[in-house]
Amino acid sequence: MFFLSVLIVCFIIFLLLSSLFNSNHKVIVSLVGALVVSVLVQVLEDQFYLTSIMIATLIIYFIIANVKVFKNEQLKLMVAVLFSTSIVTLVLTFTYFNQISNISDRDETLRVMFIYYPLLIIFIACYTYMLLTLFNFKVLQTPNPLLYIVNKIRGFMRMIQLLWIASRKGLNHLIQQDHAKLPHVIAEILDNMGGIFVKFAQVLSTKKDILPSNYIDAFSNLHDQVQPLRTDELKTIIDNKIGNIDDIYESFDMRPIAAASIGQVHLATLKLTGEKVVVKILRPNVKQKMTVDLNLLIQFVSWLSERSSKIKRIGLIELAKGFKKNLMEETDFDIEALNTNLLRKAFKEYDIHIRVPKIYSEYSNKHILTMEYIEGDSFTKEVTTDVSEMIMHAFLNQILMIGIFHADPHPGNIMLTKSGEIALIDFGSVGYLSDDERDGMLSFLLGYSNNDTKEMTHGLMRICEGEDSRDEDTIERRLSRLLSEASFSHDPTSVMMKRLMSMITEMGLSLKPTVAGAFRAIVTLDGTLSSVDEEYSLTTVSESYANHIDKGQLAEKRLSKVKGQLEDYIPKLLELPILKGDKITIVHEKNHNLNDFIGILTVSVFTVICLVVMLTSFFVQGELMQFLLAPLSMLGFGVGMIIIIMSVIRYLKPKI
Repeated sequence: MFFLSVLIVCFIIFLLLSSLFNSNHKVIVSLVGALVVSVLVQVLEDQFYLTSIMIATLIIYFIIANVKVFKNEQLKLMVAVLFSTSIVTLVLTFTYFNQISNISDRDETLRVMFIYYPLLIIFIACYTYMLLTLFNFKVLQTPNPLLYIVNKIRGFMRMIQLLWIASRKGLNHLIQQDHAKLPHVIAEILDNMGGIFVKFAQVLSTKKDILPSNYIDAFSNLHDQVQPLRTDELKTIIDNKIGNIDDIYESFDMRPIAAASIGQVHLATLKLTGEKVVVKILRPNVKQKMTVDLNLLIQFVSWLSERSSKIKRIGLIELAKGFKKNLMEETDFDIEALNTNLLRKAFKEYDIHIRVPKIYSEYSNKHILTMEYIEGDSFTKEVTTDVSEMIMHAFLNQILMIGIFHADPHPGNIMLTKSGEIALIDFGSVGYLSDDERDGMLSFLLGYSNNDTKEMTHGLMRICEGEDSRDEDTIERRLSRLLSEASFSHDPTSVMMKRLMSMITEMGLSLKPTVAGAFRAIVTLDGTLSSVDEEYSLTTVSESYANHIDKGQLAEKRLSKVKGQLEDYIPKLLELPILKGDKITIVHEKNHNLNDFIGILTVSVFTVICLVVMLTSFFVQGELMQFLLAPLSMLGFGVGMIIIIMSVIRYLKPKI
């Protein structure tokens, strides 16, 4: 009866508080809170003081947790309150409440229980919360801390496995000797690690413009063996993500037509329309598992680059980081659906005769992608020069006109339909170019087609980053020599593209990431088209593309763009207060530094106050000082000093 009475009273209290803060799920939250309190009262029935303390703490937490500013910080807040409650309870239990029978002043006991104790919990929770925010522990930022810890353990085990395999293969010794077997040993290590490591090796095997031939040969033999999902797993995923499989699909082939480490592909027929579709299904928890291996992969290639100047020049670290970015995007089918729809729409607007599959958005989400089935063969059969030219023209239009391009045009992603059309599939990896990057690439291409090294240099400067002091004359001379050397080749453009990358690196420059992706995609497509058309030449195709470009239309587009920018910027510029007395005064933005200074000053003043109160507590005795001011000032001084020291360290840390 007593338990039920406590339950009802607490439920009413929590329900009133929930209504006051307009919380979600008021009844459920209130019932859970009431149950917790009732159980505590029942278990600690002989410990009146401890029971009162725990109940007060729970109510305090309930109130704080419903304050709007803490809505997205529940885990951090919970840790702070639990830590504060535990510390204060332990200290007061062993120093005060255990001696409660010897204390004659019952009024003091009540004040300690219901005034000092809750205040100590609140303030110490605030201190703890500040420190948690300062150090910003990753485990407290994740939606699932348990999964984060599990992934950390898995990452540690995978690292041990990698170190064991590398030491068994004698990798460090081979690097020091620069042994001819090194590429094959690295390939064996990646193969033994499996999954993402093998996929990375497969990607590297296509980078013939970057990697030496011995690395290409070593990586080309690797194949990722992936077990397909079981039938019951498939049904569970579909039922949970988009609805009952029997209600959506008339038929669904449980045998995948393709399976990879990220997901697998199935053929199906829609029940509503009878259309044949392709269904891509993401593997469960693949993103979390991949993140662990991708981080380990970047650490591994960084370790290799530190020990081998040859590997460092190849740029494996940048390739691994780009690989991680692309792969993480591929684990979100919403991104692939968006990319597909954007390019499908752009192809229609620019009258590009390449098919892009239709996305069925009502049967698609982050985990499942349902799209139109395009019947045809992979791009491995011989095609005419007209077809290969049309494909490269379409691709250059994607880069230079649309600004969105398919970043992985290997033979498996290009199809020849039975009706003779060209189709593009798999838009998980797509690049986006800014207007400035597109203009830079266009200037470079037009300069190349006209043998104008000055225009080529101008374009190259706009798509590169690196050295601040760039010598345009030196770049122009190097480009002139590059054109002369390439002219002796049977396909000058292809040779020039490949040697251009080396020239850029040697000069301490680097292509902007998206531009580098565009160049790599051109080289990949160049290789694909060369394999199916013996007469294909990138030089010929580039010249024909440059001749087909409407120069007048381009000039008009550029003028229109500049005019639009002026129309947008000039009115805003005239409104600024920096235009005074026909002189433009440069104003540096210092608000950020000012806010930091004010914050540190506030913490410093708070720390000094805490120090004064702490020193005073050694000479002034009293109930308020003993139970509240002394412990709070000591802890406040400690927290303030930690914040100041961390701020000084961060200020002195070199800016990279």
